[in-house]
Amino acid sequence: MPILLTNDDVRDLISPETAVEVMRETYRSLTEGTAVTRTRSQTFAETSHPGTFVELRTMDGIVPAFDSVGMRILPDLHRWPRIGENLRYDKVPKKNGKFLAFDLIFDLDTADLQAVVQDACLQKLRIAGTHGVAAEYLAPARASRVGIIGSGWLAEGVLMGLGVVRAIESIRVFSPTAANRERFARNARENLGLDAIAFDTPEAVTRDVDIIVVCTNTIDPVFFGDWLVQGVHLDAISGRDVDEASFARADYTVLSMREGRCNEGLNFAPPVLRETLAPRFAPFDKNVPWDDYAELGEVITGKARSRESDEEITFFCNNVGFGAQFAALGGKAVALARERGLGAEFSIDDWYEDDR
Repeated sequence: MPILLTNDDVRDLISPETAVEVMRETYRSLTEGTAVTRTRSQTFAETSHPGTFVELRTMDGIVPAFDSVGMRILPDLHRWPRIGENLRYDKVPKKNGKFLAFDLIFDLDTADLQAVVQDACLQKLRIAGTHGVAAEYLAPARASRVGIIGSGWLAEGVLMGLGVVRAIESIRVFSPTAANRERFARNARENLGLDAIAFDTPEAVTRDVDIIVVCTNTIDPVFFGDWLVQGVHLDAISGRDVDEASFARADYTVLSMREGRCNEGLNFAPPVLRETLAPRFAPFDKNVPWDDYAELGEVITGKARSRESDEEITFFCNNVGFGAQFAALGGKAVALARERGLGAEFSIDDWYEDDR
């Protein structure tokens, strides 16, 4: 029978080290042509609440290395509030004050449902694995100092991944909300044993560091190319909040996937909404030569180079998420859960039908 894996189950089953291994193999498989994926599609409609939109996001993939077929499903409500000078992309909780997102994992050979997996921890570990792999090939070998713009759930994931491949000793963190940046720094000190300091300007965290992480839910740029210095590695969780000058100034840029361009798009919306929504997505239409950049999978397989010197500025832009990441991590979680007897079984016998 299929099983339900909660966020707590996923946290127990998948370590950051495992996430890095799984993401390395996922990118390798995609580049070698043994895996397949679809990037995120986004379908919008207006709700009865002014300024709030429903957005159904889905992505899927198949990774034979993990015997897994997976689909990620995110039915979200969104608003685009302006906080200070920046436009943000905020999720709105459901009526019960919580969020709903899950991944469906199917067996590669039988196409039977293997598991329903809560998404939050899988998402965080996907980020940890992806950015850990990128830093393994692109960050300075002796990198130990990290500056982070952003203090949310996924910024923690990036830091987890960096800690797998580099001996991180200290972090600087900025968030526009003082309480959030102080909390992030405190958690890094108490849980990771790092020398962590919160700063009240974003530029301050980019000084005297080896790796700069940009991980916000802001649509407008909050990181600027003239902050880049020789030898640093820039790591952006989407690229939408990094200005075009950063792409131009970096000596070597690597993308998650060229197909994704810059992470977000209008994709599917009724014509009556396109004029309303279009300004919110204009910042994603960056004037950068996407097709000229290498993909992370190409770096892993040796089709593209890794970092070549201590002096060059490298840039990993995780420009788009895709379904194979969740299929692989979900498949790995299911395999480990079966071994360890974790997950709540449930029956879907009544879902099967005679006709198709």
